[in-house]
Amino acid sequence: MAQEKLLSPKELGDLVGLSAAQVRALMNDGRLEFVEISTKIKLLTMSGWERFQKNATRVKRPEGDQPRLPLGESQHHSL
Repeated sequence: MAQEKLLSPKELGDLVGLSAAQVRALMNDGRLEFVEISTKIKLLTMSGWERFQKNATRVKRPEGDQPRLPLGESQHHSL
């Protein structure tokens, strides 16, 4: 089984269009998984990035699939 290439936050950021700081922030928030080599070295994979995208992306529902309010409740508008 071939191992996936490990990438630094900068390398992944360059590939996906983010800064290294933005990638590190996602890692620190626990939103982007990584492999901890040592306390100072944390590397990422493209499959981890793809899982992050899948979990972070919301698919817009078609108009007919929008959740409905329970009967008797009105929509509240900003005053």
